[in-house]
Amino acid sequence: MKRKFILLIVLMCSIQFNSFAEGNGGYAGAYLRMGLGARSIAMGNTGIADDPTAYSAFYNPAIFGFMQDKKFGLSHSFLSLDRHVNYISYSMHVPPAAGFSIGWMETGVGDLKSYNSIGLETGDINQTANAVFFSFGRAFSDKLAVGVTIKILWEFINDGTDEFDYGSNGVGIDFGVLYRYNDDLSFGYQLRDIKSKLKANTDKIFERGGTTIDNFPLMHKIGGSYKTPVEWLRVNYEFEWGNKKDYIHHFGAEALWAKNLALRLGLDDGNFVFGAGMDFNLIGTQSYLDYAFQPSIVDEGSSHLFSWQISF
Repeated sequence: MKRKFILLIVLMCSIQFNSFAEGNGGYAGAYLRMGLGARSIAMGNTGIADDPTAYSAFYNPAIFGFMQDKKFGLSHSFLSLDRHVNYISYSMHVPPAAGFSIGWMETGVGDLKSYNSIGLETGDINQTANAVFFSFGRAFSDKLAVGVTIKILWEFINDGTDEFDYGSNGVGIDFGVLYRYNDDLSFGYQLRDIKSKLKANTDKIFERGGTTIDNFPLMHKIGGSYKTPVEWLRVNYEFEWGNKKDYIHHFGAEALWAKNLALRLGLDDGNFVFGAGMDFNLIGTQSYLDYAFQPSIVDEGSSHLFSWQISF
């Protein structure tokens, strides 16, 4: 055969970019459903009804309607199976009652080997997937805000030869609503990956190539965030479902200690996660350092996530 069938199998696995053996991890765009920001991950992958952060574009763009400052965010994830996720963002208040954010997510996987149809190794595979987020949120009162995110998507896979260069691109949209019942209780809703898809032309890869379209699952998420009467305790709960019949529960809790240290734990679809964070002043700005730990789920190994957010 002219092309590399084993490499095709690797390509299919790389597109998914998720170690889960079931659920939405089996569909395109899985890297956009893994969560973002160590604080949110440590709280069970929650964040649709939280206060504004540098990572709110991922969870609910409506949150930016209540943003009052500027934020710069960096996040790096050491995932199992030689995967990684990087994110950088800038968010700002837009007078009189709105906020804007731009962010770039880059994911990849290493140490993949390429083989030809007779089993001979031909080199290393480079795989990367990217998403650029443009988010805008607008508050219509001191309680209600709505927002939208436009995502520019692209992916690239190459085995180090001229024979196999796979590239795809696409656009997706997220929509969000945030309702602040009072200073302690908020509710959020997100509709994610509206018309999101990756489109590729495979004429140069396969003898019978053509146009390949990978549609992302359409996801809904609803939930709330509650600052409990116990001054140092916040709890989040969110329920997620999609057009691929997945039903996922997310729960998280955050306990503050000495006002600038936090311990967090959560359940993400039944999987236990935990982490910690601290804040401090740095050159006239407020910095937040956060860490999250994800234990192994299906013997793929544990993952470590770090985030740094600066407010100014």
